[in-house]
Amino acid sequence: MRGAPLPPIGRTNTALVLHDMQNDFIKASLAKPAMEAVVQRTRALIDLAHSLPIPVIYTRVEYDPAMGFPVERAPYLRRAGAPICVKGTDGAEVIDELKPATDDSIVTKVRSSAFHETKLETLLRVKDVWILIVAGGSTNWGVEWLARDAKSRDIVTVALRDCTYSATDEAQAASLANIDDFLGYVMNADEIAKMLSQAG
Repeated sequence: MRGAPLPPIGRTNTALVLHDMQNDFIKASLAKPAMEAVVQRTRALIDLAHSLPIPVIYTRVEYDPAMGFPVERAPYLRRAGAPICVKGTDGAEVIDELKPATDDSIVTKVRSSAFHETKLETLLRVKDVWILIVAGGSTNWGVEWLARDAKSRDIVTVALRDCTYSATDEAQAASLANIDDFLGYVMNADEIAKMLSQAG
């Protein structure tokens, strides 16, 4: 948060979170240089996290018809169009470039929040993690939601400016400003890599 001291990012209290880097969300945009760069920087950070090691946690949203919205409320809660990231489909899987390793944790969610009725909070408590380095997207939806829910649990979020994305530059800038002003911190991947590499 602006004006606050940087959190003590280290190897014993920090995890890398890959937020919803799934085929239905970004596979079509991987041909764009900007998204390619996001994925390349994210891949490098995953490799660094594995080498240190620090925990790597993937979130992935699944549309499960059995867990859909109540019928009478669905028109007001669900976005128009066909469901995406449908359970059991390739669209719900993490993109090939960032596939989880065997020892990585996967948090599957049926709503936008990574904390809502998932194992994430327990996982962080067991691993004694209270600082989350977050890559992925979209920043103005799930990443900011994660930062809000994390703060309410006394968990610090560091959103990566150059490893996150939104549908528009305006949405990206506004959401990163919200996080940096009120919810957590915004940093670049190379800054985080340097801090983690130098940490004990």
